[in-house]
Amino acid sequence: MRAEGEKSDGFRMKAIVIEEFGGPEVLRYRDVPAPPLSPASILVEVRAVGVNRGDVQQRAGEAGDEQLPLPLIVGWEVAGVVKAVGDLVQNVRQGDRVVAIMPSGGYAELAAPIAQAVVPIPQSLSFEEAAGIPIVFMTAWFALVKKAALRASETALIQAAGSGVGMAGVQVAKHVGARVIATAGSDEKLARSRELGAGETINYRTTDFAEAVTAITGGRGVDVVLESVGGQTLIRSIELLASGGRLVSVGNSSKEPVSIDAALLVERDVSLSGLYLGSELLKSGAIEEFQKVVDLCGRGELKVIIERVLPLSEAAAAHGILADRANFGKVILKP
Repeated sequence: MRAEGEKSDGFRMKAIVIEEFGGPEVLRYRDVPAPPLSPASILVEVRAVGVNRGDVQQRAGEAGDEQLPLPLIVGWEVAGVVKAVGDLVQNVRQGDRVVAIMPSGGYAELAAPIAQAVVPIPQSLSFEEAAGIPIVFMTAWFALVKKAALRASETALIQAAGSGVGMAGVQVAKHVGARVIATAGSDEKLARSRELGAGETINYRTTDFAEAVTAITGGRGVDVVLESVGGQTLIRSIELLASGGRLVSVGNSSKEPVSIDAALLVERDVSLSGLYLGSELLKSGAIEEFQKVVDLCGRGELKVIIERVLPLSEAAAAHGILADRANFGKVILKP
């Protein structure tokens, strides 16, 4: 380990530890051993941690095949300063400002992501902003740019634009040059979506979004849908696709089971695909895409919207904000 005489062995740290699945009360602030440093990983002194809906599912024991065993430290995205590097690491040095994506372990003072999942942070970005990039922006980027191949001449429908992925999706679609239609459950969230680039917005609580999209597009429909709600919202979104349209599903927040008639896809000549970020990040070129998005944020072409910054010890409150859908953009924890 090249760390100017320092060793990670024996380090202690504060972390949020889950010893049983349940509500926010199972998030316990503890003193625990630091994570081990492998030859291919780095040790990061964490300055900011992004909070995601997936963290809430992991805490509740509802992550399905992705559920990790207990005891568990959740957290997929961290930003901080490199404290030490493994013997095989060549692309990162002690003292670098970095942001990382990791399978778990983020809610802590120290984290040990693999070096291949780490990129440098531009000086123009704060640690809090950087920690808000990986999950939501990379999900929106891979869904719209890589999987749906959204083009400047097309129209994109961003469902649940008030969510983290929705907030990022509005901006990514606008960055591509597409016409953006956004839905959300409050007029305040819609106003903020317009500030980020949505040309037309629909309050799905007061308006039938399918009728509104049909009217906005003159009956043609949309070319691409970024969908994370599932259930009937998914079915009706498929029905809104124009010929040759593409829908990318990135979640199922409604947990509403539905069946999809294949004839709906065939007759309309449209495609339906799902995106799991973990799989995308394993593909060749993923780290270059990660760096590209971080640099776009650093130049201000994409903007990380931060709803709230809380101390790490208040992780339960952060989970409550997400559960209540009280946020527009990211909730960040600071060790």
